[in-house]
Amino acid sequence: MILAVVGVLFLISTQILSFVSSTFSSPDETANAFFAEIFATQGRLNSFETLNNVLGDFFFPRAMVAIEGRLLPIGFLGLPLFFGALIKIFGFWSATFWTPIFALLAALAWYAIWSKIFDRQIGFFSAVLLLVTPAWWYWASRPFMPNVLLVSFLIFTVYFLVNRPWFKKVSTNSWGDFLLAGLTLGGALWIRTSEIFWLGPVLFFAWLVGHKKITWSAVISFVIGLVVIILPLFFVNKAMYGNYFVTGYTITSPNIVTFSAPVVVDETIDQPWYMTVRDSISVYLPFGLHPRAIWHNVWNYGLLMFWWLIIPAVVGIVLLMRQKNKRAQNFVPLQGLFFAATILFVIYGSSAIHDNPDLSAVTIGNSYSRYWLPLFVAITPLAALALVKLGDKTKKFVSTLCFLIILGFSINIVFFSTVDALWPTRVRLAEAQTVRDSVLDLTETNAVIVTERGDKLFFPDRVIRYALRDESTYALLPQIIEVAPLYYYGLTFPQSDLDYLNGEKLKGLGLQIEFLQNFGAESLYKFSKIP
Repeated sequence: MILAVVGVLFLISTQILSFVSSTFSSPDETANAFFAEIFATQGRLNSFETLNNVLGDFFFPRAMVAIEGRLLPIGFLGLPLFFGALIKIFGFWSATFWTPIFALLAALAWYAIWSKIFDRQIGFFSAVLLLVTPAWWYWASRPFMPNVLLVSFLIFTVYFLVNRPWFKKVSTNSWGDFLLAGLTLGGALWIRTSEIFWLGPVLFFAWLVGHKKITWSAVISFVIGLVVIILPLFFVNKAMYGNYFVTGYTITSPNIVTFSAPVVVDETIDQPWYMTVRDSISVYLPFGLHPRAIWHNVWNYGLLMFWWLIIPAVVGIVLLMRQKNKRAQNFVPLQGLFFAATILFVIYGSSAIHDNPDLSAVTIGNSYSRYWLPLFVAITPLAALALVKLGDKTKKFVSTLCFLIILGFSINIVFFSTVDALWPTRVRLAEAQTVRDSVLDLTETNAVIVTERGDKLFFPDRVIRYALRDESTYALLPQIIEVAPLYYYGLTFPQSDLDYLNGEKLKGLGLQIEFLQNFGAESLYKFSKIP
């Protein structure tokens, strides 16, 4: 009953952004929401833009690409496909609830898993701690981001795998559990196929540990479930991108505008062994291998950001290792956790991801908190063990007080403490909704808006060209203005920049730009032909 009450409060709290605006905080969310709606209404995962057929495939917002007139997602297809199907069944009102609902179902599965492995008390605390884990809570409130849905499916997979008693030979009639485990793992790979880089080794580790306890019928059932789900993905990729093994992240197009991101400066270790190791494994690492960057990112985002969960989790590890009668069986899950953590830390820790304009900011909205979400989830049973043992050694209210302290810190970082916490984001989205409505009123329905970051505001109501600070965009402007009204929305130009554009840059194209309306630090401008 307590878990049910917590679950209802969790569902309500995750709608904090959805209640105030129909816009989103990132282009990825905009793209996933758009294609989910397209799939719900039209049964496909692409959309045609007439202007791309007229002037070439130049018109698309970020997180999308145009190929042969079709707008396609630059991303994995699982979330828009799954949510599109659910929206078609239940209606558009349900769109923002599905990620929190899956997150809550995963918490119930988490309760069942750890109740079986330990006891119901630890299972209960594990589930409640999962719901208030900051990264879980925060990204469940961003309903069209895929990471919580991905980890939810992975939790379902674990649930089906441990549905039978541990450390006993699995009976042959358990094939149904393993079939469901394969299906849910396949669903997870639909959502983020790139996670195979760490899921594959972890799955192999699990096989090495438990293969003597699992029958071949169970293994075959698992593989069948996995293949049944994964196989259609290749055919969808072929239909969407023209190649069975191409995804939205690997599709190439000459019209995608890219800007150089901060590069990790690889600390040169002047040792032949290091260079050999780095070069031999870098092919499997999308961001390379950068030990100093790994340490910096793990320290800031993996340890310090949610320290109030890390500390009890470390205590839980110590307690687990001190249980001599269960040390052997407890050490295996710990090995699996550390193995997965090492892979995830190396893969994503080597990157230089800055979602915040302030490159020094360490905030919950940074991508590291969602890339490492499986690890933050995995430590909750360890923290739960520490809380339960604390209650056993002292009074129950002491462990309850510690949980309330954890809850307080989590509420603060999820909702208030940083610029991209949910409440400041809610305020910005409400303001963005007002800007969006005003710009749509000022522009024609067939207008093209050239923009840097306003694409998530105006798409799909207006045709988008991203971005102005690209020579191909300038070359395209005279062609666009012949077929559609043309505008620019972005940071307000100083007068010197306007003089340069009208006196030199645009003058040679036979165009001029004029100010229309200011919206804080940004403004709307209109292009026109020079009389």
